[in-house]
Amino acid sequence: MPTILYNTNSSLITKYRRPNASNQYKGFLSKKGHTRLNSKSSGDIWEKDCNHTKNSGNDVSFESEFEKDSVEYLRDLCFSIYPNSLHQKIRSIEALPDLQVNTFIALIFQNFVKSWYGIKIPTDDSKFLTELYNLVQDLITYLKSSKINYHALLLDYIPRLLSSHLKALNDSSQNNDLVYEQYCKLTLYDSKRYPMLFIEIIQSKMSTKSLLQRSFLDSFLNELVFGHIFNSIAEPYYLLEGLNKICIRIKLNSAGNTRNEVTHGKPKCDPWLFVSNVKHKILQMTRLLAYSTSTEAANMNTAEIQETAFLQRYIFTFFTDDFFKLSMRKPFLFSICRTLQHWISKSNALNRVMYRKFDNIVQTKITSPVTIGNLFSLLRHSLFPNDNMMGPPRVLPVGDAFLEFREECISNLWDVCMTYKLDHILAIKRSDIADLIICISKNRDCNKLLIYRIIDCVIAQLP
Repeated sequence: MPTILYNTNSSLITKYRRPNASNQYKGFLSKKGHTRLNSKSSGDIWEKDCNHTKNSGNDVSFESEFEKDSVEYLRDLCFSIYPNSLHQKIRSIEALPDLQVNTFIALIFQNFVKSWYGIKIPTDDSKFLTELYNLVQDLITYLKSSKINYHALLLDYIPRLLSSHLKALNDSSQNNDLVYEQYCKLTLYDSKRYPMLFIEIIQSKMSTKSLLQRSFLDSFLNELVFGHIFNSIAEPYYLLEGLNKICIRIKLNSAGNTRNEVTHGKPKCDPWLFVSNVKHKILQMTRLLAYSTSTEAANMNTAEIQETAFLQRYIFTFFTDDFFKLSMRKPFLFSICRTLQHWISKSNALNRVMYRKFDNIVQTKITSPVTIGNLFSLLRHSLFPNDNMMGPPRVLPVGDAFLEFREECISNLWDVCMTYKLDHILAIKRSDIADLIICISKNRDCNKLLIYRIIDCVIAQLP
């Protein structure tokens, strides 16, 4: 990797003249290093030196002769950012999801790497950008070739993390200044461990000894990616907003179905309605059998099915015991669930069907190229509305406005529970819904630590 020339008048030079930021974070972060992550001055580095990303007046939409989001459009967008030496490699990138991922990352590089050349750094050196591009391609190839045990990850590890997360939030202090400190103690996690654990892994892949380049990469990851971007992802408002939209959609669908039943309703004793329902159930069973007997998934481990029954996975304990607390609210229903869980777990055939159906859902709904491509396209549209500069930060409600929105979310979620009679089936009260919403919106840093722990868990699954 080349040594970058830089302008001695740049406000960043005083930052880069300090010792390498990564050297002081061997193992766990020092307390001084941790406060640097959350201090206002660290955030100001990006706010002062990347003002071009916030000036909406200079944000001109990217122009292309091709339709937006088409393969040709995305390639044109990458061509406009990366040097000519990489254009042939970009042409060979697969459409889904590699091209969407590369386009999103290219826009980040354009806003926070390429824009420095000629301003902060008086040179047009493309080798650093080329090495970053190669690092991204190596990471994508590695993730695509890795076989993750989704059975353990989605059915055991993540439910356990969610369980400890909710329990720690419930048991932590109501004082906002003490929530995060108590949360870390209750979950037995050192807050200083992250994000430097991930930064050191990424920097170890970079073949550079340049102090300036390592300092830049440290700041880029530490303050932008794991700072501003992760702070936005972990913001409680966005979690409540997503939950609120789901509840509103469910309510609208339920209201539409009710109107159709009233308008085109038929007598309950209509024999044709009964035959139609039976036919529908048979069709569902046929689809289930066809789904379960489809080609065996690549990550399918038949030996593991015999060792760990599907219903013995922790996710079912999470819902019955930790989340809905059926043992206290509905003991009889809880005993029925446990009995069914015990007897169904003894059937190898049923376990094979359930595992195969789960694998198909993971491959078609979660890890499919279409899903991953759509996710990165959504992120690109949200952060870079014009495929040029990063859009201005969204103004979030605070104080009474946030409390009013939170109450709206509680009401909508309670309406959904009433629609599906969950208040009678699971003995859920409105106060339980309120406690849940207040709990998950208690602290942003706690949500951020949960994301770090999930990423750490995923990394542990990689070969």
